[in-house]
Amino acid sequence: MEKSVFEYSHYRSYLRMRLESAGRRGSKAQIATEMGVQATYVSQVLQENAHLSLEQAEAANVFLNHTSQESHFFLLLVQKDRAGTKSLRDYFQTQLDEILKTRMVLTERLGKSTQLDEKDRSWYYSSWIPSAIHIATTIPTLRTVGDLAKAMQLSSEKVMETLERLENIGLVRKEGLQFLPGEQQIRIGKDSHYILKHHTNWRLQAMQSLEHENLKELHYSAVVSLSAKDVDKIKDLLLESLKANVEIIKDSKEEELYCLTMDFFSLLKAQK
Repeated sequence: MEKSVFEYSHYRSYLRMRLESAGRRGSKAQIATEMGVQATYVSQVLQENAHLSLEQAEAANVFLNHTSQESHFFLLLVQKDRAGTKSLRDYFQTQLDEILKTRMVLTERLGKSTQLDEKDRSWYYSSWIPSAIHIATTIPTLRTVGDLAKAMQLSSEKVMETLERLENIGLVRKEGLQFLPGEQQIRIGKDSHYILKHHTNWRLQAMQSLEHENLKELHYSAVVSLSAKDVDKIKDLLLESLKANVEIIKDSKEEELYCLTMDFFSLLKAQK
């Protein structure tokens, strides 16, 4: 497993790991292009014969697909290593230590809890995007910002912002350029005050999907009249079908991202 930037004390050691790992041929040339320098200059930096400027470090953040917190930490590492006096190095090290301390508190909190707090649940159900991106990370081909943005037709900025929040609350974890599903869980019951928002989010997405329905999708709507006895019978059949679907999904390989909704309700408001 690739180490994160937070496990390094010097930025050049981290860069060597990211750029010289197996299977990354051409990475030095690519990051050099991003920073507007020659590849030989990147080699000089890695050999500790030169330093990155802050502008070059900022460009490196983009190339390395850093989150905002990773970017901040990386820039502090660069400033610490560039510092010309011990007091200045200590100044930046203090800031680095504060970030590491904060991350440790968060890690301990997530390790002790299997459910999200109220604030995080509120954000998660605020729109369809957090849950969609969260579940999408279970699919190996949808684990980078670029792949997720393209597949969902969202901006890279929105995807990164969402992934950062999901990572902070333990629903995904970052490994190199990829975001993998975390161990935190989130569930919602019919008595939750978020259930209405949850259903509304996905019904709205179902309506939008009608505009580009394909043969793999299914949409069915009908108004019917039937006996009270058959109402119960159909509800039982739908529940059995739902249980069967859940069992299939549970053991299914993660390759596609679908939304499953089911609606069967009375139109006679006076009966409610």
